[in-house]
Amino acid sequence: MLDPLDPSTLRSAREEANLSRAQLATASGVHETTIMRIEKGEVDPKLDGTWAPLARALMGNTTPTPQDRDGQEAA
Repeated sequence: MLDPLDPSTLRSAREEANLSRAQLATASGVHETTIMRIEKGEVDPKLDGTWAPLARALMGNTTPTPQDRDGQEAA
């Protein structure tokens, strides 16, 4: 289960949802490498803006907003 205050729960939540990193990347708009780094504890997603789209994707809302796409504006 994803704890919205604890990024270390990302991997277990992703696995419980039966999603690969690639699938979560597609659903959230967050790069797969970034997801891997969050799961390893190398990146704090609360600081770089990637936590909200990941949490939404894992909770079933898979439509990333333009601001969610790794901090890039929509074209």
